[in-house]
Parts: sequence; C-alpha cells; structure tokens
Amino acid sequence: MISRKTLDYITIFFSLVGLAAMLYLLLSFTLNFIPQNSCDIISSEINCSKVVTSNYSTLFGIDWYYYGIGFFSIVIILSILRLFDKNEKQNKIFAQTIFGLSIFGAGIACYLIYVEIFLVHHICILCTTGHIAIFGLLITSILRFTKFKYTL
Repeated sequence: MISRKTLDYITIFFSLVGLAAMLYLLLSFTLNFIPQNSCDIISSEINCSKVVTSNYSTLFGIDWYYYGIGFFSIVIILSILRLFDKNEKQNKIFAQTIFGLSIFGAGIACYLIYVEIFLVHHICILCTTGHIAIFGLLITSILRFTKFKYTL
C-alpha cells in the first residue's frame, strides 16, 4: 500500500516538474535568459513561441505561466507542510486544499489544451509538461481520497 508520505513526495515531484516548465517559460519569454525558440525545434506543430505569444496566452493581461508558477508553488508549500506537520486535522485540510486546487487546475488545463489544439493550432511542449503535472497531481489526490483513505 502507498503511505501518506509517499503520496506527499509524489505530489511534490509533479509540482516541481510543473514549476520547472513554467519557470523555463518565464526565463525564455519574459526575462530572455533562454532563447524563445529553444523549444520550437521538434516540429512545426509543436511550437512554444506560437502558443505563448498568441492572443490566448494571457488572462487579465498576465501570462498563463505566472499562474502556473503560483499554482505549483502553493501545492509544493502545502505538501511540505503536510510532511512536517503532525496535526492530522491540519494535514487533512492541506490535502483537501491540494485536491481542490488539482480539480481547478485540471479544468484550466483542459481549457488550455483546447486553445492550443483548436484555436492556436500549435502545441507548447512546456505547457504540455505543466498539464501532465496537473493531471498527475489530480490522480495522486484522487488516490489519497478513495482507495487510500487512511493515508490522509
């Protein structure tokens, strides 16, 4: 059986993967530390530049990857607090918060996948990495609250 700590470490892993992808986008498209076309090398359909510079790349004037940085950072903090906090009631609240964030994030990811495929007609491999990380968080949270109830 999977222990509570193992699920917390898996949650941190997925969050770090998503955070790394979002930070790469920040370093590339905002701070210009990395060439913007560095992830456009796979094919003409997989093109981060086309996605990140499209009309759909912001919400309220803020690039989506900033929201991703915030999202993954919050999940990392909550997961680390779960690892070191012995208060079971607080741990349950942290787990429920991560679960809620994962559901919300998965909904946003579905919308962004739709935008990439049907509106922009290009895929950003870094965005896809973030989407996979969010769905990984969701699956981990579902495992925590279903078959593995006792691991809260």
